[in-house]
Amino acid sequence: MTSGGRFPLIYIAGSGHSGSTLLEMFVSGAEGHVGLGEIFQLVDRRNPIVDNLDGHLCSCGTGVADCVFWKPVIARLSDIPRDDENARYRALGEAVATHFGPGTVMVDSSKTPEGLERAIASGAFDIKVLHLVRDVRSWLVSMQKSYRRNGVASWAENRKRAGLAKGTAKYLLRHPMADARQWQRLNTRVEEIVKRNGLPVLPVSYERLCFDTASVKGEIEAFIDAPIADYGTPGARADNHSIFGNRMRFEPEKLQTIRYDNGWFHDTTWLLPFVLSPGLRQLNSRLGQGRKVS
Repeated sequence: MTSGGRFPLIYIAGSGHSGSTLLEMFVSGAEGHVGLGEIFQLVDRRNPIVDNLDGHLCSCGTGVADCVFWKPVIARLSDIPRDDENARYRALGEAVATHFGPGTVMVDSSKTPEGLERAIASGAFDIKVLHLVRDVRSWLVSMQKSYRRNGVASWAENRKRAGLAKGTAKYLLRHPMADARQWQRLNTRVEEIVKRNGLPVLPVSYERLCFDTASVKGEIEAFIDAPIADYGTPGARADNHSIFGNRMRFEPEKLQTIRYDNGWFHDTTWLLPFVLSPGLRQLNSRLGQGRKVS
């Protein structure tokens, strides 16, 4: 806990499918830092998931409901009214300080601008933001892959699942043009929240993290004021209790080496929205540089 009675928190902000679980695992290799995954899901008053965690696994390998860290935390959160998000956040900060020791830095990969705003509003944390940005071209292809994997990529699939009217609406919301606007809105909103609240922020490019890891490692180390163990160092991230993140948490080979998904080199899904949206291209270029600290 800091002198102001708040708990230190690193919030990874950005859009889904941007590599937030990778970045969480990377940063939690710093001494005194622990990766907890997407904790906003446990705090969000609209999300009942805290009452039913069957089938959800912690990165330690046990079920969340049986995890040595999360089991008492979940019991405590369940006793707090769902509408009292501030109390839930504070209870989580207290649990981390008790289990891992005072001053332990929570690494939260919740990503969403709304989650960042709620964490700020709770008054429970001293927050540093890592604004993670994946090149929009790569991101658009990743989103379409996700839709195909879940059987909702085509108009026919959406119509079959939801009927003509609702299926058509869902298909249009999953179109690359709509996704591109969503990417732009999310990342712009993160910038606005950070600026409005005067938070320290470091933009992190997913591409640079993959291709220029050493440089990005140095930038993050300077930002968080702590050395980070090389990715894949045995035992360096053994204290993590990450929940609700990407399935890579359970794939040992992906916890040893950082690999770049270059699917967009061969898939032109991104081409139309990228060509037709000059504002999108400008934002993508600016955020993709990373490095600027404020």
